Amino acid sequence: MNISIVKNVMNSLMIISFLIFLALASIVVATDTALTTRAVSLPFTFLFISIMTFLSTGKIDEQPTTVERILRQWVLICVLVVLISAVAFTLA
Repeated sequence: MNISIVKNVMNSLMIISFLIFLALASIVVATDTALTTRAVSLPFTFLFISIMTFLSTGKIDEQPTTVERILRQWVLICVLVVLISAVAFTLA
């Protein structure tokens, strides 16, 4: 597996998810929405994905031999957080 390509993709995903977080957070601020679970669950999911991607990219820099394991853990954690956020969004 080419580590530099994986790092470039992870960095791009981190930037995109952070920009989506900023856009959603600015919509919440601009519309003066009450900060309920429903209003903040989606923006902070993208913030969490951005932070996890940043941490995973740092792990890849430190341990390039364990890229596949790091990516599996990253996908698992991000999917679990997205599911928790979806449940919080629908039940709120």
